[in-house]
Amino acid sequence: MKLVFIGNGLHHTDDYPTPKVGGSVQTWYLSRELARRGHKVYIIRRNAIIRTNIDCVNLVGINIKGMDAKVPPRTPLFYVFSPLSQLRFSKKSSKIVKNLKPDIICLIDRLSGIFPSFLKLPKVFVIHVPDALDFFKPYSISTKKLNVINFYLKKLIQSKVMHNANKIVVLNKYIENYLRKIGYENVVRIPNGIDIEGFSNKGDEGFILYAGRFDWNKNVCSLVNVFAQICKTYPEFRLYLVGAGPEEKKIRSLVKEKGIQSRVKIIPWIPRSKLMKLMSKCSVFVLPSFFEVNPVVVLEAMASAKPVIARANMGTVDIIVHGENGYLYNNDEMLRKYLETILSDDNLRKKICRKARETVEREYTFSRIADRYEELFYTLIK
Repeated sequence: MKLVFIGNGLHHTDDYPTPKVGGSVQTWYLSRELARRGHKVYIIRRNAIIRTNIDCVNLVGINIKGMDAKVPPRTPLFYVFSPLSQLRFSKKSSKIVKNLKPDIICLIDRLSGIFPSFLKLPKVFVIHVPDALDFFKPYSISTKKLNVINFYLKKLIQSKVMHNANKIVVLNKYIENYLRKIGYENVVRIPNGIDIEGFSNKGDEGFILYAGRFDWNKNVCSLVNVFAQICKTYPEFRLYLVGAGPEEKKIRSLVKEKGIQSRVKIIPWIPRSKLMKLMSKCSVFVLPSFFEVNPVVVLEAMASAKPVIARANMGTVDIIVHGENGYLYNNDEMLRKYLETILSDDNLRKKICRKARETVEREYTFSRIADRYEELFYTLIK
């Protein structure tokens, strides 16, 4: 098959072959796996290098000098300029796709995918972030009032891309059921994958680990509160928090208020290799987020053969089988209970670790994920 993936059309996300942002990471590893199987794979990206081939994947660059490239990502000015650049990228990528004449087009972003979505070719649209679906609206508005307007603009564009797509790929059961309920029958659920090479259990150095952004949704303060409650009972354990974000100051203040500065280590963003090393030596990984779609960090912890305790939400309930390969909780009291359970029983920890690794090997390697995409693509061609 000849397959074309349309990138996001942004400099900080289209940095193939070393992407760092969720959907782009998934696109790269999936593309590489499909190319290794003999398919002719192209990724159209925003880049000054027009043509190159890396790991059997053909990278096609579109050089757009937009204002969004001159401001830091995730800033107000970036959000003003980036849609215009993405639309320009989308229009140019559509012309490239016409010349390539692929068997399948795979769209990973609504804005960059809008023009290619009108082409008379089989199309798959992958919803990596469900921020234009109605159930997401309350969360979107709670984070920023201006999102009232932005939400409807996103929804309008995404609805058109979804309407034009032959298949819509979602990452969890909740979104699959939600789309079917509102009338979409062409929905397929394929979760995120990980490259398990490099993930392993290298011992237990007595610390609880969290890694991610420090924001309201990640709910890190609840983990600090629970650790403060149990740290006297388990003096041999510490808490490591890896990340950065708007709630960092609040988290540091809470640690000081609880008097546990000597037991809590806050680590700024670190390279992926260092995070993998840290993860391989933790006692347990905790993800207290209110909302997740299909958290790769949970898969990475499980691939490291570590027990995971995660707040039950649409993303974590698909991955964790409670009591078998990890634990799910709904409030701080439950988090405390499962932390005490896992920290006080070495044999249980080992059992959960083994089941966690087996789950990832069985269901979430990029080889397994590529099998499912390959099957979907062949179905569309037939």
